[in-house]
Amino acid sequence: MNSMKAFFVRRMLLSRKVPKDCENPLEGWMAIKARETLKKSGFKLQDYERKDTISREDFEEYQLLRFREQMKYAEAEAPHYRNLYKDAGIRPEDIRTYEDLERVPFTYSHELAEKQLAFCGVSATKLAKEFTTTGTTGTRKRIGFTSGDLVDKVDIIASALSNIGMRKGDSLHIMFPAVSAWDPSLLMSAACKVLGYGSSTCTDTDIKVQMEVMREAKTTHIIGLPSFIYRVTALMGKETDLKALKIKKIISTSEPLSESVRGALEDAWGCKVLDVWGMTEMGLACAVECDEQDGLHTDEANILFEVIDPETGKHVPPGQEGELVVSGLNSQGTILLRYRTSDTVSMQDPPCKCGMSFNKKLNKPRGRMDMQFKVGMGYKVYPLLFDEVLFKESDVVEYQLRITKEGYRDVLTFEVETLVPGDELKERIISMVSDVREISDGIAEDLIDIPRVEFVEVGSMEYSAKAKKIEDLRENYD
Repeated sequence: MNSMKAFFVRRMLLSRKVPKDCENPLEGWMAIKARETLKKSGFKLQDYERKDTISREDFEEYQLLRFREQMKYAEAEAPHYRNLYKDAGIRPEDIRTYEDLERVPFTYSHELAEKQLAFCGVSATKLAKEFTTTGTTGTRKRIGFTSGDLVDKVDIIASALSNIGMRKGDSLHIMFPAVSAWDPSLLMSAACKVLGYGSSTCTDTDIKVQMEVMREAKTTHIIGLPSFIYRVTALMGKETDLKALKIKKIISTSEPLSESVRGALEDAWGCKVLDVWGMTEMGLACAVECDEQDGLHTDEANILFEVIDPETGKHVPPGQEGELVVSGLNSQGTILLRYRTSDTVSMQDPPCKCGMSFNKKLNKPRGRMDMQFKVGMGYKVYPLLFDEVLFKESDVVEYQLRITKEGYRDVLTFEVETLVPGDELKERIISMVSDVREISDGIAEDLIDIPRVEFVEVGSMEYSAKAKKIEDLRENYD
């Protein structure tokens, strides 16, 4: 980013309008954005002394206003929605309450993959950046962002980094190895630059190179994939005092973070590990934990979050688990309204012990419905379930699971990467996995065989971002 461009971007950022004494810059930024939008529309706000706060009721009016405006924009500019809403007989002015959202048809990922241009609100020449994602499903989707979209994302990232405690003099190390389809470092490094934070980026899978870059950059904060940060911790922690680096916070993103991995990282580095949830379709960064580590604060100024029953499509009560549905409230490039994510989540109403008063929190996603596999008598298993167990063993660097079938029994074979293979470690892993309720019940019913473990040398598993940890090799099994 050259100096002139940086100057104009800084002037556009609402995050720079948040008062310095604001205790929660992320919520303060959302309040300013909502208040400015509502005032322009002629809406009479409830009285507040400070511009960096707003009532939940007023904020929900902002969200519904922006949803209606996005529906109008989508009807006018995006062929997919023009046809969809015409066929459904739904108009933007019909959406006056949260319950009215249930009348609006869903958007599905396969539709986006099949006809990407039909979701775009501008011509391809007006797109400043396109990110390509296959996510965990392998279905390639291309998401377009205008310059305005990118500034909005830099704004929210800058607010989130301030919210977790970054200040001038701090430096963020962006650790995304083997990333090629999209580059999250672009937005993160831009957010650091406009707020005067330092940053460094390294995509090398060589953990020694990562450590060298961190030392040279005088890193104070780390953001990256938990699987890779754990790998760095498991291998370098045996020869280096990681606490001596004095890292203040580690931010885990792009993959589910198990509590066992969180605990191992916090013990090794001597700092809090905060979780982030995001998706490329919504601009990567969408929700982040505060120091309470009890749910993720959501970017509700740019995204409307709903949790639905995946079978009925109806809203579920606060705290009840369901499928996450998201709507971009300010997107100019790729427009997505009521987009089904397949993520299994629940949400919490405000307030939060950290002091945030109106922002809803996302409870840590348990996993994706399209990453769940059934074993035994239909028990659902998913990577996070086994992460919690296997990464309690500090000698486990990484693992992959193969599910096969022998006769009528399901067979779970764990390929484990470790520096210290041996019978004792194998027995501990088998015992821990067998104690998982979904597995123990299947063993008791004689529908799952005793888990198996195969050791491989460290480095034999080629690291790749968002690698599939579970491979189902059974034929025609539901």
